[in-house]
Amino acid sequence: MFQMRKKAAILSITAAMAATSVFPMTVQAAEAKEGDTYELSIVYDNDIHGRVDRLPQFKTLIDQAREECDNLLVLNGGDIFLRGEFQEQQGIPEMKLLNAIGYDAWVLGNNDFRVPPKGGSIEQGNEQLQNLIQLAEFPTLCANVTMNNTGEYIDNVSPYTVKEVGGLNIGIIGVTSLKPQDRDWKEVSDKTFESGEITVGKIIDEVKEQTDINIVLSHTGLAVDTKIANVEGVSAVVGADDHYIITNPIYYPGEENFKSTPILQGGGEQDQYLGRLDLTYAYKEGAWTLDDFEGYLYDLEGVEGNSEIQGMIDSYSSEALDDAA
Repeated sequence: MFQMRKKAAILSITAAMAATSVFPMTVQAAEAKEGDTYELSIVYDNDIHGRVDRLPQFKTLIDQAREECDNLLVLNGGDIFLRGEFQEQQGIPEMKLLNAIGYDAWVLGNNDFRVPPKGGSIEQGNEQLQNLIQLAEFPTLCANVTMNNTGEYIDNVSPYTVKEVGGLNIGIIGVTSLKPQDRDWKEVSDKTFESGEITVGKIIDEVKEQTDINIVLSHTGLAVDTKIANVEGVSAVVGADDHYIITNPIYYPGEENFKSTPILQGGGEQDQYLGRLDLTYAYKEGAWTLDDFEGYLYDLEGVEGNSEIQGMIDSYSSEALDDAA
């Protein structure tokens, strides 16, 4: 159904995107009436892998989105450090940069479990994870990984978070790739990984009891994301892992311009992008229903980088050079 080419290629849907003239509004869920509308915007990135040179521009654009949008989420899709310039510091510089930019949530990527450069022990892996989680100033999500000995989630990791945005409760469910388990990484041998669409299907009813709208933040890859998009109650899948450059949201088109759950991804590593998704919901028969959406990747050409973020990067690079000397 979709034409896909890896990394530097562009993924695009052929169906035209119908614009909708709906003004953003703040509507308390308890006060909603049939026909009311609500707009939610999501700005997202994924698979930074320690290539932080674009983060100053991301910060500039995210700050602009905060000024433009009444209802905004800023999400990171994981794989923040491995193979990058600072990888020996196990994600600490990258997480400090993400804190300074300001995110609402991130999901653990498969490489965030990996002890650089080529793996480590269970104890080293858990210490690395906890250091990142404790440092993060926003929720760390991962619903499809549990501990073998208890069946519980990873310490200090949430399966989902619920954030109030413009009067509505937005659920964000996080799921990650099976790669660490499939590749027999020693540092995750105390954990069990379940395929993302299975996990989302299991917990969506629990989440819906607390929310008006639900988003999945996924580091499972496009093949699984297409399955997650078919789980009833999911209205967007913010994806990662493949490093696909999806210029416009992917979705299953239907009759009469129907557009189903959009799927996103913003490249990765040397081809990473900042993406934007604008969703419009209508209140129908007692529920907020996805009515329309449009999305794109920001053009970074000519965008001036944020000086604070650039200064932090320069400082980390200088420290790395000193350590290597």
